[in-house]
Amino acid sequence: MGRFDDRSAIVTGGALGIGAGCARRLAADGASVLIVDINEEAGTNTVREIRASGGNAELMVGNVAETAIATGMVDNAMSRFGRLDLLIQNAYGGGADNIGSAVEVKPAAWQSGMDLLVGTLYLGAKYAVPAMEESGPDPNYIPAPWTGAGRRHGSPPTRNVGRIVNMASVHGILQAPRSLIYEAGKAAAIGLTRQMAIDFGPLGITVNAVAPGHIVTERGNAMWNEVGNDAGFRLFELHYPVRRTGEPEDIANAVGFLCSNEASFITGQVLTVDGGMTIQLQENIVMDSKDYIVANPDLRTHFDVGRGSSRF
Repeated sequence: MGRFDDRSAIVTGGALGIGAGCARRLAADGASVLIVDINEEAGTNTVREIRASGGNAELMVGNVAETAIATGMVDNAMSRFGRLDLLIQNAYGGGADNIGSAVEVKPAAWQSGMDLLVGTLYLGAKYAVPAMEESGPDPNYIPAPWTGAGRRHGSPPTRNVGRIVNMASVHGILQAPRSLIYEAGKAAAIGLTRQMAIDFGPLGITVNAVAPGHIVTERGNAMWNEVGNDAGFRLFELHYPVRRTGEPEDIANAVGFLCSNEASFITGQVLTVDGGMTIQLQENIVMDSKDYIVANPDLRTHFDVGRGSSRF
């Protein structure tokens, strides 16, 4: 059996990149997956790939920042799959208007950025949680006797009803210049995750966040090929103790674990999946990078065009 057999999932922003990696991972483990994305062509291709591998996936096209889409995706999952168990909230689409400090960012860009980075997480949970309650615990979950170490009273708590995983970022933990919207939005995603964990824990629903480091997605790889070179990419790899940047599958594996029944006692946490980047003393990285740059004066990175617009 797959660990998500007879369970269903919604993955927002699941057409490409990290979202597509999560959709593939959950489907490979037995879940029926509804991908929700504005990119119909890429979403169709990902659904086709999942089905070709023996998985079950459907596509819904829409912007999850809109209430009608947020409600519709839950209704869609319930009608197609008969239940809802997992919600992976990954959707985001940045743009040049989102770059800048509080002085530079226009009010309209701030509002639209917060709607997509934070508002979508609120809307997704608002409509998904009642559906998870209605669906009940994992149908393949057999609870152990309510005994063991310590003193336990009354009826056992509800477990393994649902999982929500919000996509945060190392940018929600550490800040970058002139990135007000993204940094504030990802920091808010972490706070929102903790609040939801408190509110929904008694229902048997855990809520966690994943904070990726530099993940080379399809779009990121295209940008590197267009702008960067091997020496520049190696500079990024040297920033990581594991000496490589991440792939969508690295995040998908973390999401799969947090969605599993083995993670039922983990909630309100931020799992940083960054190859160790954020644990390092920055002055050492700066000096090592300086030495590398001096030795490789012709290096180019994806930051060299539209500096500051890249996102992990």
